[in-house]
Amino acid sequence: MGSEPDEEPSRPRLSWREGFYLVGPQPLSTPYFVSGFLLAAGVGYAAPVVQVGLYLLLLLMAPLYIEAVLLTLSNGGTYMMTRYALGHLGKLAVAVSAFVGVIISISYAVSTLACLLAYGAHIAALSQVVLGTGTIGVVALSALPALGFGIWVTPHEWRFVALRQFLVAFVALLFSAVVPDMIIATFAPIGILLRLNNIGLKPSVRVSKAIFFVNLLIMGATIVGGYVCLALQGVDWPTVWAGYGRAAPAVPLDLTFDIGIIPGLAMMSAPILLAGVGNGVLSATGVETVMNIPEELENPQRDVPKIYWAMLLTLLVVGGSLALEVFLLLPPEVLLSRSGDLVGALGYHVGSTLTGSSGVGGAWQAALVASAALMLIGAVNAGFAGSRGLWLAMTRDNLLPRALITPNPRGALARLHWLLLAAALLLGSQSDWNPLSLDRWHKAMFGLVMFSGMAAFILLRRFKGEERRVYTAPWNISLLGTRVPVAAFLGVSALSYALLTLWSASSSHLEELRTLVWVVLVLVGTVVLVYNHRPLIRAGYRYVRRVLETVESTVIDPQQRTVVVAVGGVRVGRLVSKAIDLAHQQSRTTGIPYRQVVVFHMTKGVRSEFVYRITQDSIRPEGIEGTTVRIFTELTEIAPKDLDLYLALVPHKQTPQHKSLLHAAFDSLVRFHEAHSFKGHMIMIGTYGVKPGDIEELQSRLKDTTLVPVPLFDD
Repeated sequence: MGSEPDEEPSRPRLSWREGFYLVGPQPLSTPYFVSGFLLAAGVGYAAPVVQVGLYLLLLLMAPLYIEAVLLTLSNGGTYMMTRYALGHLGKLAVAVSAFVGVIISISYAVSTLACLLAYGAHIAALSQVVLGTGTIGVVALSALPALGFGIWVTPHEWRFVALRQFLVAFVALLFSAVVPDMIIATFAPIGILLRLNNIGLKPSVRVSKAIFFVNLLIMGATIVGGYVCLALQGVDWPTVWAGYGRAAPAVPLDLTFDIGIIPGLAMMSAPILLAGVGNGVLSATGVETVMNIPEELENPQRDVPKIYWAMLLTLLVVGGSLALEVFLLLPPEVLLSRSGDLVGALGYHVGSTLTGSSGVGGAWQAALVASAALMLIGAVNAGFAGSRGLWLAMTRDNLLPRALITPNPRGALARLHWLLLAAALLLGSQSDWNPLSLDRWHKAMFGLVMFSGMAAFILLRRFKGEERRVYTAPWNISLLGTRVPVAAFLGVSALSYALLTLWSASSSHLEELRTLVWVVLVLVGTVVLVYNHRPLIRAGYRYVRRVLETVESTVIDPQQRTVVVAVGGVRVGRLVSKAIDLAHQQSRTTGIPYRQVVVFHMTKGVRSEFVYRITQDSIRPEGIEGTTVRIFTELTEIAPKDLDLYLALVPHKQTPQHKSLLHAAFDSLVRFHEAHSFKGHMIMIGTYGVKPGDIEELQSRLKDTTLVPVPLFDD
């Protein structure tokens, strides 16, 4: 029996719109709370300027993420950027990327927990206003969206869904004696999101799509109504300019600047604005998650840019409009008293102003609070998708136990979903479920994720600058021989200041987080040691087996019909799968069986040609490092039983005469073809970033062999 595949078999791919609906709720939840954060930081009436500036900064940095994703087209985000950029450093690349992976992992866990607790707070407040009851009302109100989504997505299992949610509600009531209502309210969404993600990708996308459109409808109505109110009542410009309350100090004391004043535009100073920028940058989420789902998309080269631009432009329009209306419509007294729910206060103001009825205003406010709660469910759902993509990439590099990516009977990676919940639970217990600590942790980890993303992008430009790109971020300047976009410098500067400000203001909250990061790093290091020292633990048997699987190059028989497939550092699995399918198809068409598939890879990790025979139970031999480890692992996942699969590693030989790394690889491929005397065979290459002229030139050099260019992801 062959080993069980590690990935979801034949899982459906997402269109760019579905990808947008899946990840969109994360950044689009930002407008609900960022105005309050900026008000507390002492930015005052300059908050809309800071928010719009933040959204424009994210738009400016979007090309960096797009270039990085289209270069690798792999899940993993910043982790994969770092891993790929430093691949030539071998084990050091593993250590550095493992550190980055731990940061992103904790970011997803703390973001999930923070969103769940915020959802619980919204439901508890809504229950008190709408139902006027205690815990039973909270449990019932929280169960409604979970029950509705479950029955809507899986109508044929409605009885099971109803029973499941009843049991979840019963357990929640049992825990209500020792757990606050804010946590009790999270039981229902956890149950339904875990269930839907364990069914597959499409059901969870349907939930996110419904949440997105409901939120967009309510937000759109609020924004339109707000602009009507602005036209009717005008703006109190003297207050906006001069501020409200006592004169503000020049610099905010900390990140909870709440002393009964709202600084006006005339009172602004550079330190206050910088503090606001820091709070704003660290409050924005969602840009990393897009980088963890390219393998789930139908055409990543086309879809990833569309998702980024649609997501960030929507955030600019919605978030910018809400920021303007909150600070231009609401009286200063309301801004100070309702800083934790400014969007809800805006809904009440718009509804009561347009209709003259406080009841309509209250209903509008309740709708916005309910919409915010639903959006937080969508943000948690996006966290499932993002963490799943990240941990899948880390597990392929043996940084997590490979048992985690064993699919369930439906083909979903259920163990990774449970891992996210377990991590969130541990974080909650570590922070004593303190929302303030979790808020600081969330900002710190997300800031580190974005900072490491900027650093990884610069490393990609430094060490992988010669690789062909289908997209290059604009507005570059040269620094120490490396062309770097201006957006990268702006991003690094803003994030550095934001993180330093956060540390100086909240060092007591972050000390425990630093300890937690080291604990997780030790655990990941233990996994790395276990996997890399398994040959030492079982030295005799594993050593003999490794030697047997390292074969002489003459084992590749040129008399047998062969498909040679040239691969780089990424997009390996799909290209090799196409080569195997081609061998099967040619065998059926010609009646002459193809018996060999040879995977050709040029690397600096070897000084002479090495050939490995790959089977599903092969273990990693000695002497291969960096990117080659990943290629070897992916080949073991897709190795066929009816064909001989070989991995041929040839030394990297790039001379000044070569125009690029691609042309050096072509020369090595021609030499490999001639050395093995292949005639009448087929050589396959991917066309990703390859010009038609290069293909024609390569075909002319491959004598007596057919060159098969293969478009990947419909590029």
